[in-house]
Amino acid sequence: MSFTGKIQTGSNEKKSKLTGKILSGIGGLYVVLSEDGRTLECTARGSLRYLGTSPYPGDNVSISEKPNGKSAIENILPRKNFFTRPPAANIDRLFISVSAASPAPSYITIDKLICAAEYYGTEPVIIITKTDLDRIKADEILSVYLKCGYTAFMTSSETGNGIEALRDYIFNNSDGITSVFTGESGVGKSSLINAIFPELKLETGRLSRKISRGRHTTRAVTLYPIVSTASRSGAFLADTPGFGIFDLTSIKRVKKEDVVGFFREFAPYIGTCRYRSCTHLREEGCAVIEAVHSGAVPGSRHESYVKIYEDIKARDPYKNRQKGMQKK
Repeated sequence: MSFTGKIQTGSNEKKSKLTGKILSGIGGLYVVLSEDGRTLECTARGSLRYLGTSPYPGDNVSISEKPNGKSAIENILPRKNFFTRPPAANIDRLFISVSAASPAPSYITIDKLICAAEYYGTEPVIIITKTDLDRIKADEILSVYLKCGYTAFMTSSETGNGIEALRDYIFNNSDGITSVFTGESGVGKSSLINAIFPELKLETGRLSRKISRGRHTTRAVTLYPIVSTASRSGAFLADTPGFGIFDLTSIKRVKKEDVVGFFREFAPYIGTCRYRSCTHLREEGCAVIEAVHSGAVPGSRHESYVKIYEDIKARDPYKNRQKGMQKK
């Protein structure tokens, strides 16, 4: 099991259009893994700019080769989703890293990331790091998310515990999947990635020298094939050291009524509350709250739901206008 897709020299032979996946792009130069397994350097057609769109890592694109060996991105194929911070397209799985200690774990941070994953149609997987520092807390976190129906792992880059199980999961459940690791600074995400993929650091250095032109690639997204024979249908890992914590309040299309749908463990109770207009915040006769009291739904998850719901409600422009009118 190793990374493939190293930089090769494009062919000088004129060929018909190909399709491929963008692995990285900096300064108008893109590295694209073509459908025939070659890694090509491409520029983007100026027509894409006039259409108001730009290529990003993860994009599936159509490309053409010129007789001089240079290639160009002709079109961007339809996207499954698009993350803006940092920009990356067609992400299928979000590995959410949280430490058992140092820094202390934050349920609201985990749950915001899960909500963002659910919104974008991306499968969230919880990875608890540094379990050697606080096994009790690690067990608590694991219990919460397993109960909610999520896949979760406990790991320690220091002792190696859990690394093999996570590695097996990634290689055995990633056919056609593009995955991203994210999490707060200091949770040990880089150590975890290096423990799972020891060749990643070497490959990052090679790609950096090839395309960065002296700029730091740690600010950009880079995709790495993680199957022995890479193709558009293969598995990819997005190395994103600067991947930010998503904030649903910045996505204007998300309404407060949408939030309940991002908490999958609430689903069995929706529609069974005493009142049809129940917001599941603190109403009497709320089936979700009753499930919290019975232990069927973790209390931390409901606390996160209330926080995220109220944050989006406070963002509502009509509500803010009404407050402004009252002050006058």
